[in-house]
Parts: sequence; structure tokens; C-alpha cells
Amino acid sequence: MDRRSPITSGRRYAWLPALALAAVAVAGCSSSGGGSTAASAPPPSAGTTASSPAATVPTATTAPSVTAPTATATATATPTAPAGNGKRPADACTLLTSPQVVAAVGTAGPFTGTHPSPVDGKAVWGCTWGSRQSYAHIRESSPSSLATLKANPELTATPVPGIGKEAYLIQRKNGTHPSVYFVAEDGLVYEVEVVKDRGPNDDVNAPAEIAAESALALLLSKAV
Repeated sequence: MDRRSPITSGRRYAWLPALALAAVAVAGCSSSGGGSTAASAPPPSAGTTASSPAATVPTATTAPSVTAPTATATATATPTAPAGNGKRPADACTLLTSPQVVAAVGTAGPFTGTHPSPVDGKAVWGCTWGSRQSYAHIRESSPSSLATLKANPELTATPVPGIGKEAYLIQRKNGTHPSVYFVAEDGLVYEVEVVKDRGPNDDVNAPAEIAAESALALLLSKAV
């Protein structure tokens, strides 16, 4: 039969039952194929559903671990707060700039501060700017330590007026290894030390070190 030949109206209606059967057959095949598609559909959906809780669980688990150290760090930092009038900064190394240390020590910088090592497991409020050879240093001491130094027969304690509530130049009997101790307005005691050159001939620098210590002690007594 030539498919290009005209189709009469009678033959057109005669084809409808055949077309209907073909449609049913196609629908059956589609239904059968759809079952296969439906069976394969759940794994992606199930995979997607399973991945959502997996993504949520790490988020919920990670959040407390991030928050806990922050809270601990804050609680640990609290004891370093000033015990007196609250004027003293928590970080002693913020008290002096590198140019100020250069002027006091007389050695080219830049100088960055380092904190003193803990004593008996406790942090010590203080800072050292410089190197092992030349440095400026401040640290919190105690009234009992100052009293012991003043009573030491191998040392001399000379009052230094105009610094804090009271201040003393503590040095050996021969005038070497000077340090200035001052009592702040809140009653805390601090030591200020300047070393221009820790070497065999450092003793000749004692007068200059005393002048630098007195100047720094005056400056620092107004900042703590």
C-alpha cells in the first residue's frame, strides 16, 4: 500500500480501533517502564534525604566545641584584670613603645615586648622590651619583697621622690645593678629595671641606667 495515497473518510474511521489498541499497548509499556522508573527513583530521594541529616549533625556538634574554648579563654583572662583601681592594662607590653625603649636603653630597636615566665605556675604581670644584652623591664612585685630588699644589708635603698606613693632605688653597695621600685596609688608594688649593656663593663653604665629607670618609673607610675 502506498502511504502517500489519499485516505478516504471511511478508511479514516476504520483505523480508530487499531489506533486505540496501539495507544493501550503503549500505555501498558509506559506503565511497565514507569514501574521501573519508580523503583529506581527512591534511591536518589533516599540518598538526598539521608544526606540532609548527615549535614545537620556535624553542624550541631561543631558549634559547642567552638563556643567552649571561647568561654574558657574569657574566664582565664579574668584573673589578669587589675586588682587595684582598674587603670592598669591587662597586657603590660602595651605600656611602652619601641621608641621609648630605644631612648631608655640607648640601643637601636625596634623592641617588642615579651612576658615574664610564670612563677609557681602563676602568670606574672610584666613585660621586658629588648634583648638579653640591653633591655627595659617592668613587673609587679609585692610589699613583702620590697621590705626584704630594703632590709638587706648588702643593698642600699634610696628614696626617689615624686614617683607614685613612694619609690626606692635599690642597688648593691658598690652602686651597681640598680632597680627602681615604686608603690602605685592602689598599693601595688612594681619593679623597673634598665640594662644598657649586660657585659663585663656594664658597671660603668649604672648612672645612666638609674636615670633611665627613674624616668620610666615616673612614666609608668601614671599608667598603672
